[in-house]
Amino acid sequence: MSDLIERLPRRLLFAALIGLSAGLVLLPADAQESGGWRLGVAQVPDAPAPGAKPRTLVRLEALAAQAVPDSAPLQALTLDQALERLQADQLDAWVGIVPEDAALPGGVQRRALAWSASPMAILRVDTDIHDWTALAGRTVCLSADGRFVGELNARFAAIEQVYPSATDALLALRTGQCDAAVQDEDFLRQLLTYPEWRKFSAQLQPYRKLALAQLRRADLPVSGRQALQQALSAASLQHAVQEQVKAIAFEVYLDQTVPDCH
Repeated sequence: MSDLIERLPRRLLFAALIGLSAGLVLLPADAQESGGWRLGVAQVPDAPAPGAKPRTLVRLEALAAQAVPDSAPLQALTLDQALERLQADQLDAWVGIVPEDAALPGGVQRRALAWSASPMAILRVDTDIHDWTALAGRTVCLSADGRFVGELNARFAAIEQVYPSATDALLALRTGQCDAAVQDEDFLRQLLTYPEWRKFSAQLQPYRKLALAQLRRADLPVSGRQALQQALSAASLQHAVQEQVKAIAFEVYLDQTVPDCH
């Protein structure tokens, strides 16, 4: 953990992301009065329970959308709901998984984002699991705010252990409570750049491709397009995941009271 400890002076950045994960977005007064940009994602985080440990979100689109300047509180909408509201001018933009063959109604534009949400697994380096089918009857740590709850059991007969957050799921992997952890590919690749995760750097490559996309009204004003670009550009997303992973790795470090499982 020494490499992580050296980064502790940046804990204020961790706190900023944790604030975002709790939905504590401070908007300029004029934006609050006007309602702000109306943005949606598939899942909006619940407010943390009183006294709960701070936990950073794992779905990057929620963190990124909350960072859009002058935005109103996020709306939780399915893709179909978002398309209806975009067409009806009841929503300005939505960020999430949009199948490539999805039919978009008139007046709605799609823009691909630089983020792979494909399901990837990380495991202990001494694992005997070398392909997805070997997960049958084995335990997989998932987070409730991730994307893959139910999928690993349905596809591979894995035993899913669902934790409240990615922090808790990754902590369980480190302490031997499960055989693998599954999250978005780009999140895990960033996590594995940390030296303290080398013992858990065995990987199962994605078995299907998922990518984030932005949907927006075609007639969105230039100011709205600029606000979205500022928060959802490739550079902004890369910076966001770097800070997100630092926060989650730090949360795991703080809570790990027993040694790694080997």
